[in-house]
Amino acid sequence: MSAVVELEHFCGYGGKHLNTARYHPSEAETLIYSAASAIIIENVNDPHKQQFLRGHDAEVSALDISLNGKLVASGQLGSPFRKGAVAPVVVWDFDNRSKYIEFNGLSHSVLCVKFSPDGRFLVATGASQMIYVWDVSTGEVVYNRRTESPCFLAVWGPIIDTGGRYPSYQLCTTYDAQVFVHTMSFDIKTMCYVLSTDPVQFPPAGLQRKHICGVVVGDFLITGTSAGDLCVFSTKSQVFRTALPVCNNGVTSITQSGEMLYVAGGDGRVKAIRGYDTQWDVLSENVLEAGVTALTPSADGAELVAGTRNGKFWRLLTSDLTATLQSASHTGEVTDVSFGSSSDQVCTASDTGEVFLFDLSDYMPITAAYSKSPVRSCVIATGNHEILAGYDDGHLRCWSTDRGHSKMLWQVNCHRQGITVLRETPNFICTGGGDCAVRFWQRTSRELLTSFQNHRKPVADLKVDEVLPHVVHSGSEDKSLIAYDLKVNKTMVQHFSHGSNITGLSQRKDRDSEIVSCSQDGKLLFWDVDYPDPTGCIESPTGTMLKLRCVEVSPNGRYVIAGTDDARMYLYDLTTCQCIQECEGHAAGITHVRWSPDQKQIVSTAKDGCVIIWNFFEM
Repeated sequence: MSAVVELEHFCGYGGKHLNTARYHPSEAETLIYSAASAIIIENVNDPHKQQFLRGHDAEVSALDISLNGKLVASGQLGSPFRKGAVAPVVVWDFDNRSKYIEFNGLSHSVLCVKFSPDGRFLVATGASQMIYVWDVSTGEVVYNRRTESPCFLAVWGPIIDTGGRYPSYQLCTTYDAQVFVHTMSFDIKTMCYVLSTDPVQFPPAGLQRKHICGVVVGDFLITGTSAGDLCVFSTKSQVFRTALPVCNNGVTSITQSGEMLYVAGGDGRVKAIRGYDTQWDVLSENVLEAGVTALTPSADGAELVAGTRNGKFWRLLTSDLTATLQSASHTGEVTDVSFGSSSDQVCTASDTGEVFLFDLSDYMPITAAYSKSPVRSCVIATGNHEILAGYDDGHLRCWSTDRGHSKMLWQVNCHRQGITVLRETPNFICTGGGDCAVRFWQRTSRELLTSFQNHRKPVADLKVDEVLPHVVHSGSEDKSLIAYDLKVNKTMVQHFSHGSNITGLSQRKDRDSEIVSCSQDGKLLFWDVDYPDPTGCIESPTGTMLKLRCVEVSPNGRYVIAGTDDARMYLYDLTTCQCIQECEGHAAGITHVRWSPDQKQIVSTAKDGCVIIWNFFEM
């Protein structure tokens, strides 16, 4: 019998980077967006239909798709693994879901990527103050220059028909105090395209603005600024025409659909406007719950998708901008994941204070709880009607699972240096803290029952014994593994790992229900309360040096899954003690892995802010 893990669903749009979500220009149901270092191609009406483009080694910071829908371009933050913080731009073949070509030259961060209207050329700008124009078909550099300040916006105008084989192109670029209109035309002498540049004339008093988004409509360049203005420039006469205040906290996205312009701001405001030159009218307006970072119209013009800074996607009707929630994800490092008795609901928490209870049938949040303090551990309580969460401020908080916005039912201050891990049974709650203490609390009254201070470093993980529910095991960064007997209120046994810090605990279903620990030296160790030393060990796969962060034994006891600091997940068969699969999906270190109670799925969380649902098959 063999087993296979496959990636089922990716939850990870964090809303960190502007305009990294695009509707496909001809497939009305297809949305393309970034999630950490991956690009997701998703059917908006069926979240189970996802495909992935993987080739970046840092967060995707810029995204565009050609007008014919054949090519997708993506740029990333500076690579942490390559010298000089290189930030490559990758062009993807959309139909084949494969990498077409990669362009280099930018570093630290790609700020903007844009295809020309015919998809032949690609312009990209970077935080290194470089601007490049590439010929996508040949891979040649058509133009590159170091600019005086970073260019946050580069946008193509209409193609100019010259009557010959080689049309001319119009390109607009914006800087802090300057806007340029470039004409890219073919030079017969050199047999290549060259750029000529005309600066836009501003009023005598000047206009100091940071232009962060924009479109070319006819003979006008319309930009959104960080000051909340909509600026209009004439590309024909190269003059500034007007500036209109439209929102607070900056205009973050502008898009066109038919005759309408849709403008979104950092204050969550979305407006539908129509007009010409200096005269513009607002026809409809809506305010979302957080600042908008992306706005994109569907191919049929019936709706928009808006991405917001709190990690959510909203679908808005273009007719009146009525909004409905499409999806939600965490905005920071996801620190824990937990199942209750049901395989259909999973709870996740993040270091930005978010606790989500997801329905795995549609990946929509059932409820959400928010706090200012980072969450380090969460569990779905016995009975599935409460969520317990441990915070950096030392408090244990209990939240209701009411659909919609969760209510806090009670809180207890448990540890002076924050709760690192918590576990719950019908009789007691056990917490481990940054103060190295392991504490037990009465389940209903929340009174402190007992406290142990055996560890010398913060508690990394806790495991309630599955055979003896009054026994709890704790592992710590001080290399110790300790078992506590709550019935007699004392320590049962204290083990020491001679290799490395213990980072995670689980328990076997066979072999005397031994405790399984993972550590930074890549070993899975098996412990029996009757023996001081490990009774077994699984080494890292041959030729690798893993830093294991978390571990969990499958519900049937045959398999064990482990997550590593290098963002990979490893599946082991406990009958052979062999690694049978290596799984890649995350872009940063995995923080936790959990099996669903029915063993059909695995959920992993990571420092990249993503939650990945994996399907598990036995064959």
